[in-house]
Amino acid sequence: MLTLEEANRVIAAALNYAREHGYRVSVSVCDTFGYPIAHQRMDGALPLTPHYSIAKAVTSAGFGIPSEEESRAELPTLPIALAVGTGMPLSRLRGAIPLIQNGKVVGGIGVSGSPSREEDKDCVHHAVEAVGFSATPRQQ
Repeated sequence: MLTLEEANRVIAAALNYAREHGYRVSVSVCDTFGYPIAHQRMDGALPLTPHYSIAKAVTSAGFGIPSEEESRAELPTLPIALAVGTGMPLSRLRGAIPLIQNGKVVGGIGVSGSPSREEDKDCVHHAVEAVGFSATPRQQ
């Protein structure tokens, strides 16, 4: 289970990376059920960035893969089905990866607002590595 403290550490690492590179982003961490644990929006980040960072995090946590990859899993069979059914968004945009602890997906981190989706992806990878999680997706 991903704790609030762990989620906040990952977010802090992503925000530090964004600041160092001059990005203004939103960062979200959610659990495998598709619900946010923690979220922060930097001063100056565009108003729409929270929506996309959450959607990316939900997608990567729920499917256990980077947000831009296509999954063969069927949504109704996943723990995130209820969250999506009650309005949590999904996104196939680059910029989110699963958070893996001891070989198990425990959540996902999503970033939105960097100058490009590739730079969103760099933020999440840096954050995950900085706090010691793995980002290796589970096999489908």
